[in-house]
Amino acid sequence: MATRNPSLNITPSLKRNHGQQRSAADDELMGARGDWWWTGLKPTACPGFDEEAGVLRSLPLPNTATATRQQVIDYFDNCWTQTEVLFACLQGNNAFYRQPYHQLRHPMVFYYVHPAVLYINKFRVAGLLDEGIDQFIEQLFETGVDEMSWDDLSQSREDWPSIRDCHAYRKTAYDMILRMLKTTPALQGPATWDTPGWAIFMGFEHERIHIETSSVLIRELPLECVRKPEYWPDYHPSSSEPSSAVPKQGSDFPANPLLHVAGSRVVLGKPDDFPSFGFDNEYGRKEIEVPAFRASKFKVTNGEMAAFVRGGGYSAKRWWSEEGWSWRTFRNVKWPTFWVLDGPSGLHRYKLRTLFDAIEMRWDWPVDVCYHEAAAYCAWKTAQDGQVIKYRLITEAEHNLIRSKRDRVDVHLTSGSGAAAAAAPAVGGKGKAAAAVIEIGAVAAGVAAAPAAAAAASNVDMAMEVSGCNAAKVAGANFQLAYGSQSPVTALPPSEAGFHDVFGNAWEWAEDHFAAFAGFKVHPYYEDFSSPCFGGLHHMILGGSFMSTGQLASKWARYQFRPHFFQHATFRLVQSAAVDLSLYDTEAASPEAPILPFFETSCMDAAEPYVGDHPCCSKARRERFTPTREEEVERNNAKLAATKQSYETDALMGQYLSLHFGPLEVAFADYLAEIGILADGLDFPKKCGDMVTSWAAKIGIPTGRALDLGCAVGRSSFEMARMFQQVVGIDLSQTFIDMANQMKADGSVGYRLKVEGDIATEVVAKIDPAIDASRCSFLQGDACALPADLGTFDAVLAANLLCRVPDPALCLKQIADAVNPGGVLVLTSPFTWLEEYTAKAKWVGGTVDEAGNALRCADALKAMMAEHGFSVLEEGKAPLVIRETVRKYQLILAHKLVLQKAK
Repeated sequence: MATRNPSLNITPSLKRNHGQQRSAADDELMGARGDWWWTGLKPTACPGFDEEAGVLRSLPLPNTATATRQQVIDYFDNCWTQTEVLFACLQGNNAFYRQPYHQLRHPMVFYYVHPAVLYINKFRVAGLLDEGIDQFIEQLFETGVDEMSWDDLSQSREDWPSIRDCHAYRKTAYDMILRMLKTTPALQGPATWDTPGWAIFMGFEHERIHIETSSVLIRELPLECVRKPEYWPDYHPSSSEPSSAVPKQGSDFPANPLLHVAGSRVVLGKPDDFPSFGFDNEYGRKEIEVPAFRASKFKVTNGEMAAFVRGGGYSAKRWWSEEGWSWRTFRNVKWPTFWVLDGPSGLHRYKLRTLFDAIEMRWDWPVDVCYHEAAAYCAWKTAQDGQVIKYRLITEAEHNLIRSKRDRVDVHLTSGSGAAAAAAPAVGGKGKAAAAVIEIGAVAAGVAAAPAAAAAASNVDMAMEVSGCNAAKVAGANFQLAYGSQSPVTALPPSEAGFHDVFGNAWEWAEDHFAAFAGFKVHPYYEDFSSPCFGGLHHMILGGSFMSTGQLASKWARYQFRPHFFQHATFRLVQSAAVDLSLYDTEAASPEAPILPFFETSCMDAAEPYVGDHPCCSKARRERFTPTREEEVERNNAKLAATKQSYETDALMGQYLSLHFGPLEVAFADYLAEIGILADGLDFPKKCGDMVTSWAAKIGIPTGRALDLGCAVGRSSFEMARMFQQVVGIDLSQTFIDMANQMKADGSVGYRLKVEGDIATEVVAKIDPAIDASRCSFLQGDACALPADLGTFDAVLAANLLCRVPDPALCLKQIADAVNPGGVLVLTSPFTWLEEYTAKAKWVGGTVDEAGNALRCADALKAMMAEHGFSVLEEGKAPLVIRETVRKYQLILAHKLVLQKAK
């Protein structure tokens, strides 16, 4: 049974259930696997087997230009048997067929067979195989699920083949693939993008992807479904050390200072001739000028995250994005997913779920989180540290600047030909792994080194240099299955820039969305690998994890997941440096509302048709960043232009003339006999003008000047002219102002009143001859930027204006300043906020706080006006009916507030 809270589903008990009922089919899937399980080589006979430790580790990533046929076969065997070692952890049929708690992935049985099916299918596409094995299985297991939304719960099929049938398919597939590898001409020369041999290496690296992603699904299974399999690398030695219930910085986890990184140009993209396999998204070119920034020395640890948990970070809405909060509440997440509650929740005692066990909490290991959790922690930590420049996650370009020089993707462009050759030499591991190391630039027997391999000598990829046996020692990284778990963030040496775990241990969530570089091409063998994820919904993960092997551990690797997914991923705090605060409205900034300066991500301005739709995917669209003062003006102008454009159509002019001037017996003939709210909603502009004049008479204020802000075509202004000696009407739309002035000059105007479709009737709008229209003047203007020489007024009307201005608070302040002491102010608004007109941060009410309390617009408006010295004379409803056609009308129930300014 799936649960919304993954922490409740992972470990129903810290003790394994050995008393459960088992079927006969379960027996052979319980405990250690027998020899029947291995469809390829047994682990002890497999390349990559570490004889000293008795475990199977990953081989280095092959050199596609120089690898011998036997080295390719060894790499295949290493991939294939690693899959079977991992799946040997699953205990019983249920572990293979149960659906993941989140229902966003297939059961484990799918991933047991899927890599084998992809080999067969892709090799057929490439012309390496003529026939498949079983068409039903090759369709059923061909395609995994996309990374769906967190609430897009699917139900898995129930007719998966038996494990014995799946095992038989794998055995047949292994034999077929091995025969092909031993004989295919595709391995007689270098494998490149446009040769069939490319599909061979594609199959290997695809399998390695699923070794890692399957390990996450295994980590999400209940403990009774798994056991640590024989031949799997041991957890890091620190996993067995004692742990404190309450972590202390300095003893249980390290302090994590932010280190300065100078700005620099970074060129992203893998050279076409680099001699290792790459998926299509790695190729192309993207240049980014990276400003100076600061980044945390270590990845954020469980110990650091504990402060966020204990401090109520998971229950405080203010730290979360809107989408992140929706995910958190839907899943009812209260602590990181792989923390296992060890006692009452109020004690905050936790164990840590590893792949196969719940161990004592490792406070100095990187915390596993999704993007939403990482972003929330950044917001919380910003406030905790009293910063006005917001902490955020790293970008793909910035990640290159915290690496050692040899590990930058543009090292061959930023240094001399021999600069990168200082990379550590390959060092053999133990047993069969040592003999299988594939050295970069090595020359196959009787074959001259390819030019690509020679060029690669100055551009080292450590994933090609080290196996799991020597990754920690030589590369200083916990990847290639050096360990079967994460390790302390202090365990391995830092990069030349001073940062630990830049590669391996845990992936780093990045701010970049997944996008193509200029020059991107879809590979014909795998058309749907990258491009379906270029929609601005997938965040990049960088640097690999302890489970990353082969190409996943490469410095060129570019992977992504939706922000609610888990993938042995953590994060590092980053903060923009050298920010010119004079460019920003610092009075509005605080640690809880910090400034987020613009920074460029690799997804911005991607080449068509691979453009994301998220605001950060363009340098010109910067909605997620704090605007400078100049940008704020530009944004407000853009919103004003959108508002203005929405009113400047012939159809809308007809609607407003009928609303303001009728005649009622023509425009609203069917409603004249109505009573109640429909009758009250007729002649709204006239009633607004009457409201101002009646209250002016009631409280006895002077009747010199009145202001109609948002006057449209002028009816309320003309009505106020019955009492006031001078009435000024202001509206953003020049078209409306022109019409109001025409009404003033001529006293009437003809217009077309829409009936239905293209049918309209000719109608005449008229001003009451008793009104002295010469008292009115109409000006085009912005309600948020009133003219300096406008003067002050005894009465002001702002009818249904507030929710159509970019800055309501600024508008209200200008209105307040324009009212004379003792003057009257009438405000009506339906509070129909739209972000195309008003950014949500500037709404007056209409929001819900983290405790679920609603701030109603009327209450927020009254509180704001009280601060400006106004008291309430009347509050109520102001209905209005707008005609669109003879059969369609809008009924709006606006809020009405009549105020008087203190004398």
